[in-house]
Amino acid sequence: MSYKTILLGLVAGDERNQARINTTIDLAASQGAHVSALYMIPPFNIPVYAAVPIPTDIGDRYYAEEEAAAKPVLEAFEAAIKAQGDVTGDIRTSRTLLLDALQDEASFADLIVLGQPHAEGYDPASDSLVGDISLSAGLPVLAIPRIGEYRDIGKNVLVAWTRRRETTRAVREALPLLEGAERVLVLRANAPDDGRDAEIGAYLARHNIKVEIKDVTVKDISIADTILNTVSDEGCDLIAMGAYGHSRVREYAFGGVTRDILRHMTVPTLFAH
Repeated sequence: MSYKTILLGLVAGDERNQARINTTIDLAASQGAHVSALYMIPPFNIPVYAAVPIPTDIGDRYYAEEEAAAKPVLEAFEAAIKAQGDVTGDIRTSRTLLLDALQDEASFADLIVLGQPHAEGYDPASDSLVGDISLSAGLPVLAIPRIGEYRDIGKNVLVAWTRRRETTRAVREALPLLEGAERVLVLRANAPDDGRDAEIGAYLARHNIKVEIKDVTVKDISIADTILNTVSDEGCDLIAMGAYGHSRVREYAFGGVTRDILRHMTVPTLFAH
């Protein structure tokens, strides 16, 4: 079992595009997958509150500048594909809303790769993409942290397990990675002692995946911090977890594991809803 088409989302002007290219091509090589890359230029938008006249050609100039800025990224992608040698890929640009562009392509992919939201401020063009596409595309999303290089991921994987539909989905969507891992650690936080959750180990064993199960009791820190602390302590290089067990509105207002991991992730994280 493996991913055969990986959709890579590259956002205009994002300095982390090259890092995501490298991670995705390495992953594609391990999976025998084709990389379909999409360089997304946000549509030109004139603020409704603009107080001065806007030149009629400003939109054309905007797109001309963005297309020129895209050229080095497109060339870097093609060079990375050529250098790897065993991976096929294609890249194109879009000028539609970023979420719309990804949704149009998601029907023909097995996995979407995107970047972690920005650390400070908020860019409405890109910072909600991971959550939005996780909820709408029906595909797993692999988010790459905003700092660091991540080559050859998936050797030591942490599965954040809870008995929810989205977590079950994440485990199934992560199977191509879990099957190739050297170690899979299933982390259960505050799990009931009824013996049933241990069935996750038996389920994965039937996929020839050797699993370690770690039960923890969480009282004084958040579940997200528990996950991140375990990643650090156990040397994990990938997290697989369900996304948005609560509504987006509730997570925005009161906090939630998905939101906190997105903000503070230290390794690539596969989300599924």
